[in-house]
Amino acid sequence: MGSLAGKSPSLTYKSLLKVSDETNGVSAATSQVEDGEGTSTCISISDDQLAIKPQNDDSTSAFVVKKSDNTSLLTIDSTNSLVKVGTSQVSATTQLLTFNAFNLAPTASGTHMVVGLGGLEYNSGMAERTIGTGTDPSTSLNSTTTTDDYTNALFPVPYNIVIDAVKVLSSSTTDTDTTLNFHLMSYDMTADGTTSDGDLSNGTVLADGQATSVDRSVTKSTDLTIQSSSVTSGKVIMCTVENETNTNSINLQVQVKYHIA
Repeated sequence: MGSLAGKSPSLTYKSLLKVSDETNGVSAATSQVEDGEGTSTCISISDDQLAIKPQNDDSTSAFVVKKSDNTSLLTIDSTNSLVKVGTSQVSATTQLLTFNAFNLAPTASGTHMVVGLGGLEYNSGMAERTIGTGTDPSTSLNSTTTTDDYTNALFPVPYNIVIDAVKVLSSSTTDTDTTLNFHLMSYDMTADGTTSDGDLSNGTVLADGQATSVDRSVTKSTDLTIQSSSVTSGKVIMCTVENETNTNSINLQVQVKYHIA
């Protein structure tokens, strides 16, 4: 970094920074910081406020705080509207959502079974729930024509969110190998105070994946493929598992990493 010592202002004014309000200088009103020839920077300042706004293009590092070893600790990503924190640089609004099933017994092979939120135990009074037999789970469900209660399987989305990753740990309860198919779905849910409360519609596959050769002697780890990452507030999220080989009971844990948009 060069020194201004002994140099004429006429030669160095371009490298000097000033506020655009040359009458009041720094005051209660924010003023753009400019160089000596009037080129605006991304910084505005007042006696109580500092603001950063890109002048030409958004950037994945519009504002960065680093350690002395150059490791980023805080990054403002104006391109993707993210605030990243920590040495891992994850979104500051990152959350984890977990679905679990223990001893879930499929009603038939090739049937999508609903996975509960939290540690629900199946085959102990908690009825298994189904939602279709197609390649993907059904895209709708009529709550008035089903005898099953899906309440503990639905996550109501409180804000617009973005799904970042979905990981599944799975096993079965016998030595017979089986193939499991996993889906993370979003739905619109009716909640208008009528008898149709709980009806699901507009089903969308958020993520899916498959685990093969699953039995009780292994714990398979499967990273699902994100198919549709954005979920708007007011929708509900559901997780399903399909045993396409047999009706052996399933144990699984599903971790959904997401951030608030």
